[in-house]
Amino acid sequence: MRRRTFLASGGAVAGLGLAGCVTQEGDNGGTTGNGDDEDVLRVAANTSFVDAPSDSPGEWIAEEFADRYDVEFEWHTPEQELNYYIERHNEDVEIEPELYLGLNPHEVVRADGNTDGELFVETDDDALEHLANVDEEHYFDPQGRVIPTYRSFCAMVYDGRNVPEPETFEDLLDPEYEGQIAVSNPQRGTTGLLFLLWTIDYFGEDEYLEYWEELLDNDTRVLDSWSEVYAQFEEGEIPVVASYANDRVYAQRAGNDLEKHQVALLNDQAYANIAGMGRFADGTNDELAHEFMDFILDPEVQAVIAERNVTGPVNDETELPEVYEEYAEVPDDTPFFDYDDLEANLDDWLGEWEQVAAGDH
Repeated sequence: MRRRTFLASGGAVAGLGLAGCVTQEGDNGGTTGNGDDEDVLRVAANTSFVDAPSDSPGEWIAEEFADRYDVEFEWHTPEQELNYYIERHNEDVEIEPELYLGLNPHEVVRADGNTDGELFVETDDDALEHLANVDEEHYFDPQGRVIPTYRSFCAMVYDGRNVPEPETFEDLLDPEYEGQIAVSNPQRGTTGLLFLLWTIDYFGEDEYLEYWEELLDNDTRVLDSWSEVYAQFEEGEIPVVASYANDRVYAQRAGNDLEKHQVALLNDQAYANIAGMGRFADGTNDELAHEFMDFILDPEVQAVIAERNVTGPVNDETELPEVYEEYAEVPDDTPFFDYDDLEANLDDWLGEWEQVAAGDH
């Protein structure tokens, strides 16, 4: 068999770096002092949520929240993302933000495993008016610290001009897809991890590795990140990639060729990806933090996040933008491993996958 295309780089955590910071003041100015200020809310998030080159919701959220609550608002976007705050906690260094927005289940599991579960604190559900309209299926933290915020679904995106639609997992093993598929490394990229978990759910723990052996023997490429995978797709180098079921929302908004941007739901499924928000244990302004959490769950805000972040809402009262209603794929069957499943198994699954991905057959 041929050698697999498996590209990897160094360790996932390369030091702390400095937290990026984007500030927005309310209409009446707010204050610009230190972490003791009552009228400053600092929120951590991934850089792409705040200032992605497309149309991320970060700037709108900062302006809208600052205006509504007459406070100064700061985004904190450290290069190492959640790892930055895990390291600060373990070194007993102050964590300035009150919250982290954009936590996936596997990240919460990782944070708990590296901080003895001390990084985040429980949320007061009674303080969140809009929580009543968030369905229980979106919850993933059994300790009640992380509140669902938005959702997406991992699916295959394919260039309909050059390859037929793959309808099943087994289709990806066909010779016509040899060397035509790319996924991100599940040890580093979220979409790659979602795709791996999807295969584990579908094939079971006893058979998923055999499927991956066949998939990689069909010259499927494993790249470092989703951005690298998607760049190769957009440049026409790879026609089938593991990405998101709402890809056509982004493509329509960007004026891209929709014949190229097609979505395949393998076996009529797409793996659910839920993101949430949690309060840091170091937080000092519980009231303002809870006001922000309820603000994020407001149907109007949920609609803006859905359109600009190209994700779906968790508040059932949200009226989705027309582009989302028309172009997003929302499957009926959405497998999902919760916190307990991931805590018990994720390290083993990733270790087993790494052995298969690095081997020769």
